[in-house]
Amino acid sequence: MKLRIPLALCLALAPPAHADCVTPESLAKGVTFKREDGHTGIIRAAGKRFEIDYASNSNGIWRDKRLSRLGIYDAEWQSTPTNENYVGGGPGGDFTFKFAGKPPLPKAGTTWSTTVSERKSLEAGLQSGPVITRTSYKVTYSYMAPKTAKLSGCSYIIQPVEATFTNKQTDLTRRFIYFPDLGFGLETRVIDRKGDASRELGLTALKAVK
Repeated sequence: MKLRIPLALCLALAPPAHADCVTPESLAKGVTFKREDGHTGIIRAAGKRFEIDYASNSNGIWRDKRLSRLGIYDAEWQSTPTNENYVGGGPGGDFTFKFAGKPPLPKAGTTWSTTVSERKSLEAGLQSGPVITRTSYKVTYSYMAPKTAKLSGCSYIIQPVEATFTNKQTDLTRRFIYFPDLGFGLETRVIDRKGDASRELGLTALKAVK
């Protein structure tokens, strides 16, 4: 005699498909990612912004932590002295950034120009405390057409975003991949036209934290 199992029970017993695929709800626990430079990172929701650690597997040897709106408009950044791939390069430190105007949601085919004010705090071993420097950049964000890409076996809509930072000392473009359905982006390329900080940082993996 054949044992008939109700269809609903079969579905309940079946393993969920694509269990590691990222959804907006995944950001509460966190989303891990890997880039071409070999570093593993994690992004988590932090109120209306995101906390991103681009080097979570470095055991503190290399530090790249950011607090960011949408993952593409960084408000704070903590860097070790060996990391020179951020705005302006330099010996690292703690940075804060303020935008002139409210950063928009990426809309394909549009641009947004603004001024970004930077405050840098660098511990230099002085009794008077850290060295504080300030500068500003003219910044233009370009929002490109979305397309579909596959990461870790899951398909996502992705939208490239490029931000060009310029002043007398800096001519630098940062590229992000923004996920419109997920509401966040991650940095994937740095092009430094006045220094040696250019890096390819394409995403190679993306998974929800279980």
